[in-house]
Amino acid sequence: MDGKGGMPSLRETLKGHLAAGHDLQLVLPKYDPFSDDDKPMFVPADKGFVLHFAPCRWLLPLKKLRVQARGKGDSIPFGFRWILNVTMLLGLTTSLMVKAMQVRRNGFVPQLVYAHNQYAALAGYLLGRWFKVPNVTRLYGTFLADLMNRPLVSLRYPTAVAGYLVPSALLICANDGTRGDEVARKFRIPDHRFRFWQNGVEPPSQPPQVTRADLVARFGLNLRLESRWAVSCSRLSYWKRIDRMLRALAVCRGTGVDCQLVVAGDGPEKENLHTLAAELKVSDQVVWLGAVAHDDIWALMNTADVFMLTNDVTNRCNPLYEAAWAGLPVVSVNDSSTSDLLHHRANALLTEKDDTETLGNLLSEICRDEQLRERLGQAQKKLSETFWTWEERMRVEVAELEKLVSGVGVMAGGR
Repeated sequence: MDGKGGMPSLRETLKGHLAAGHDLQLVLPKYDPFSDDDKPMFVPADKGFVLHFAPCRWLLPLKKLRVQARGKGDSIPFGFRWILNVTMLLGLTTSLMVKAMQVRRNGFVPQLVYAHNQYAALAGYLLGRWFKVPNVTRLYGTFLADLMNRPLVSLRYPTAVAGYLVPSALLICANDGTRGDEVARKFRIPDHRFRFWQNGVEPPSQPPQVTRADLVARFGLNLRLESRWAVSCSRLSYWKRIDRMLRALAVCRGTGVDCQLVVAGDGPEKENLHTLAAELKVSDQVVWLGAVAHDDIWALMNTADVFMLTNDVTNRCNPLYEAAWAGLPVVSVNDSSTSDLLHHRANALLTEKDDTETLGNLLSEICRDEQLRERLGQAQKKLSETFWTWEERMRVEVAELEKLVSGVGVMAGGR
């Protein structure tokens, strides 16, 4: 929301509706429900919408319970996690509804309720019924696709299922490689109220006028002008598997190639990844930038040599679209989510997910071979021509939601 770090989907959605002249009142929990941080969330106040924070004081003890349940490990026992998730769903439903009703009493008359993610879906439905207006649910991916054939899915994963089964006038699901369309079919969501759209890209109006020397001067750290730069842009969560990149970097270094891994992002795995880099003796080859402004991401994309992406769950993500738009060749892993986007030795170099030896050798190869980088980069630019910009993506969404508000209804379609 402040232009640094995280996914741009919510920010671009708000911008798109503001550009269409819509009056937006945004209700958020005061604390981030998904992190262990106990500091209130900060959102700049000059974005064109009116912001309201639901106090959610209950979140602080819930966060402490979650940390205690996790202990020194990375996971929480399933039964206790189920209780925590359901408690958070019900708590957010209550808190968001109370705050939204207060906004209504203060004079704002909504024509639409738009719930972002499954934890807000139930509040969105109940508020829609209370205000007698359509409600829309927006999902940013799902982990349910591989679980749908297991028994009692709805009972075992009620918070994830809520995004699909809570009634809505329209359900918008991101085509991010997590196969949300398959889940929708399994839950028999009618086509006329389901949209499966790929995110857009927010390209600059012109290529960034920033050189590698400018970036070295700006970031400092141990970023070196003479090295090859491999860029990673993601939250430092375990499933993003930055550890694979570090192991590949160690292999690449062993071939005599001077390549630096430039990591834009922050998150809970930061300490573990720093430790691993030290163990692999590649600390001087890694540049940890933390959360980076969007303009600086574009500058990195346009000055780096290669983009790396090695997620566990899905690699179909905004940074990949941005890398393609910038014509940046990709070193990645074979993944069904990107099988229509990345092709080995056409616009990317690919290997199996846990074959970090080959991943490192591919990184070494592309760093050494300028002609290969150029050829793959040109193919990336051609791929980017098939993408929506965020402006195009939001024009389609705005038109559909305006039909809902006018009572015309919506028709199935979209990318």
